Amino acid sequence: MILVNGGVPMAFAGTEAPAAYGELISIGGLGPSVNAKLSSTVADILQTKLSIDSSRFYIKFYDVQ
Repeated sequence: MILVNGGVPMAFAGTEAPAAYGELISIGGLGPSVNAKLSSTVADILQTKLSIDSSRFYIKFYDVQ
């Protein structure tokens, strides 16, 4: 499930250039290698669909038991 709130003012790394923040919640299955793959995939989507550079987003991972 994804929720996008466009047009929300956001400062990231000291500028207001396009940026994104996300939270990914999973019922098990997360870990360093999975998180890296997910981050890479999200970076590609943000770049191609929303023109947000990979250095301008942050994902918070939650692994719920």
